[in-house]
Amino acid sequence: MPGLILHFGASVMCAHPPGLVTLPAPVQQKVLVGMQPVATALDTWLVSGCALTSSGGPFCATVQWQMFSTKVLAGGQPVVLQPSPPPGTGVGTGVSAPGPPMVQMMQIKVRGV
Repeated sequence: MPGLILHFGASVMCAHPPGLVTLPAPVQQKVLVGMQPVATALDTWLVSGCALTSSGGPFCATVQWQMFSTKVLAGGQPVVLQPSPPPGTGVGTGVSAPGPPMVQMMQIKVRGV
């Protein structure tokens, strides 16, 4: 399934606002879109400020993406894809509190399949 290539610096929230999802240190630094490293299957997306943190139950600590390119690789790893332009729901889920991330802002020129 084709999609836009997600990258470091994209604005993403967890399913429980105002949780901010960040890619603190992209695994690969050589392949860029919009002057930002592209995200790959090996990257870890961290969540800070999930609204469920204060509930005492499970809350989002990371986001696990589930849509990767089958043909476009960066550093030998599949790149992360976003099926629709922002704002939109990402193909992934929060870990430990399930729910799809919301992509607020990202590059919209480069696509992968």
